[in-house]
Amino acid sequence: MFKLYGCLLGLLLATTQQSTVVSAELCQYPKVCVPRMLCVNNQTVTTDAQGVIGFRRVPPAVECEPLQKCCLLKNVPPIVTENHEPGLCGMRNPNGVRETPVKAQHDESKFGEFNWVVSVLTSSYCKSKAQICGYTSVGSGSLLTPRVVLTAAHILNHRTASELQVRAGEWDNQNEFEELPYQNQTVLSLITHEDFNHLNGYYDISILILRSPFQLNDHIGTICLPSPQANFELSRCTVTGWGKRKISDLSYPNIMKKIEMPFVDRDKCQQQLRDNTRVGQYFELHESFVCAGGEKDKDACFGDGGSPLVCPIANYNDRYQLVGLVSWGLHCGTENVPGVYTNVPMMVPWIKQQLNLRSITI
Repeated sequence: MFKLYGCLLGLLLATTQQSTVVSAELCQYPKVCVPRMLCVNNQTVTTDAQGVIGFRRVPPAVECEPLQKCCLLKNVPPIVTENHEPGLCGMRNPNGVRETPVKAQHDESKFGEFNWVVSVLTSSYCKSKAQICGYTSVGSGSLLTPRVVLTAAHILNHRTASELQVRAGEWDNQNEFEELPYQNQTVLSLITHEDFNHLNGYYDISILILRSPFQLNDHIGTICLPSPQANFELSRCTVTGWGKRKISDLSYPNIMKKIEMPFVDRDKCQQQLRDNTRVGQYFELHESFVCAGGEKDKDACFGDGGSPLVCPIANYNDRYQLVGLVSWGLHCGTENVPGVYTNVPMMVPWIKQQLNLRSITI
């Protein structure tokens, strides 16, 4: 009996051991060995980083801790008391507008310094779902005209125009009483690029047409669109927004940050992403993207989705043009890992076409 039990036990152990052995898979041209996450449907190598990239959108809502309460920020639209004649697009106010209420830190903008940046908000419903209780930020955008905002498609996440609101003139989103008041406008229509792909981020761009125009002021202005043939190599550019500074940060900054970084040419960006991230050596940077960054601790991050990347206009002091919209990245502020942005120069013909169809000139 003991011998029989011992034989059965030995057979069982042998079978168990054999079942845990994974045989190596033979692979030969035209196939190559890649991490499983880079093999689409177990057939072809992904070259677009699908399933690997991380969009810069604001993370979804979270449950409060037992001793915390989900409390609504005040959202009282201020009265606009001062008008301003429209000026040139893309004019930066390097010293801010009037007096910045608090001393800005090294990576914080001054009040009104980048007056084309807007906050894109979405409605938050009460528990009953019957009425809107307020608005929360989902990212940023850029004011092209008093009625037209450009942002990234991925931050809108299947939302409709009726759920959106845009705030211009914002700086410290925890302060209701700044030198000049912000303005809110609701969205009349939402136009997302017909080729936008939510898996790989191709053509990550949307236009918001507002119901009423913003009243331009010292702290509310517009940004210039570039020429489709514009070249920004060797440029030092700036990205602005209210996203995290680091992935590990537990909270978002309340004052608009500004991060200066180099524009990175396509070949260099593609190679750095291949060498230093998990996209793999077969990754191909799509033409609808441009890159910037790759310097330590200088990057867009979560919550910056749709924020503008602007570069100086040659031979103009403190005048800028819109080059990119924060789209995705694989780290925040890692050396030799650039951030990826929507290619605005490439999108200019599409932008103008969509606006012309709606009798809006720019």
